[in-house]
Amino acid sequence: MLSGLLIGCASTPTRQEPAEPAVEQDTTVNPDAESSAEEGASSASRTDATPLVVKADPQPQDPINIEGAKIEGNVLTLSVAHGGGCAEHTYELAWDGHLQPKPGAAPVANLVLIHDGHGDRCKAMKFAELRFDVSAISKAQSGQGSARGTVDLSLLGVSAPVSYSF
Repeated sequence: MLSGLLIGCASTPTRQEPAEPAVEQDTTVNPDAESSAEEGASSASRTDATPLVVKADPQPQDPINIEGAKIEGNVLTLSVAHGGGCAEHTYELAWDGHLQPKPGAAPVANLVLIHDGHGDRCKAMKFAELRFDVSAISKAQSGQGSARGTVDLSLLGVSAPVSYSF
């Protein structure tokens, strides 16, 4: 009986692991994956990236630490950490749709990572790598007369902006 309890306890974290954000992101983006495959190799890196959400006055929700940020093509990858382990967490990268001019420098897009732990009170430290398609920002800059350029991506919780060139 004791071995049955130990096996039951040991298997609990294993059942929770598939709730990582990569699984969730793959299911939300699958319709785009088919259309992206037709666009060619340059768009292939976007197939598993969640689209940037444009909303007025985006606000953070549940606590999350952004431990790293890098950009490759149109995909911003964030390495994050937060508490949890008992419920599925969801993530959204939001932008207010405005580029802030910066004299003598690249314009700035202020981004907010919105983390929803869905009431998860567990205290395990969870790590994830989140991928977001930020091509909407290059399209906004292109609409201002420049097909190519650079925009600084400013993320709440990250000390230095990430330079996005397109």
